[in-house]
Amino acid sequence: MATPDARPIVVGVDGSESALDAAAWAAGEAALHDVPLRIVHGFAESVLRVPTGLWGTDTEDRLRSHASLLVREAAATTRAAAPAVAVSTAVVRDFPLPLLAGESRDASYVVVGAAGHSAVGDMVAGSTAVSLVARAQAPVAIVRGIAPTERNDRLVIVGVDGSPLAAAALRVGVQEATVRRGRLLAVHVVHHHPSRSTQSATGDTSNGHGLLTDALSGWRHRFPKLRIEDQLMVGHPGGVLVRLSNRAGLIVVGARGLGGFTGMLLGSVSQTLLHHAHCPLVTVSPASSQRVQHDGVT
Repeated sequence: MATPDARPIVVGVDGSESALDAAAWAAGEAALHDVPLRIVHGFAESVLRVPTGLWGTDTEDRLRSHASLLVREAAATTRAAAPAVAVSTAVVRDFPLPLLAGESRDASYVVVGAAGHSAVGDMVAGSTAVSLVARAQAPVAIVRGIAPTERNDRLVIVGVDGSPLAAAALRVGVQEATVRRGRLLAVHVVHHHPSRSTQSATGDTSNGHGLLTDALSGWRHRFPKLRIEDQLMVGHPGGVLVRLSNRAGLIVVGARGLGGFTGMLLGSVSQTLLHHAHCPLVTVSPASSQRVQHDGVT
């Protein structure tokens, strides 16, 4: 049973099938981590859609009542997926981004679906997802690609590039592989440009092997029973990780790596995965990395 002060996993729902999938996945995560689950919905967007001439004294009550139905449906889905998980719900007159960003302050994860009826569902297609990942004080999971496949649900893949955010992502990946009693695969991708010399490419490969060794040595020592593997690959990092996500249960990356532009909220790799990953994606941002470092790995 979850301890009373355990940080909950928070999932945003909007009534879509994608949101229900996200809620069920979040319930499974809550069971794995032995933490409560909190289901939230912001209905401010629905308020704005009501034409002024149709607004009545009971309009907000009706909108809130409809929102409560959506949340209760999601709660029923989560209880079916993970009956032992403690579930709480909240219906708030707020927009998805500020609501979920606020909820992230006390959350272990914030979870959203990959498509839906409102801004919560449209996150992966627009700036809302990017803004949530950047603003959330907890790692953000975007749930996509959860249909039954031949993949190994206990395989956790982490993108490693030597950046501080990649180190935080690796910490999350170790935690996830541990609770799954699964396998961790750390991947570093060397992006060779055709114009670069063979000597330069060889140097990149050698540096990549060293980077993986350095990143994993401490974790291998600390968790000798956890199966930790590494793989050096050549190609575009985003494309390589998308292909690998076909065989994984979860993929974890830093929101921005060493190759990113400082002014960008998300790097190109996390942007690519946000749109194309074949399994649930967890992103760690500068804001959420502090939480990751503080909470540690048990």
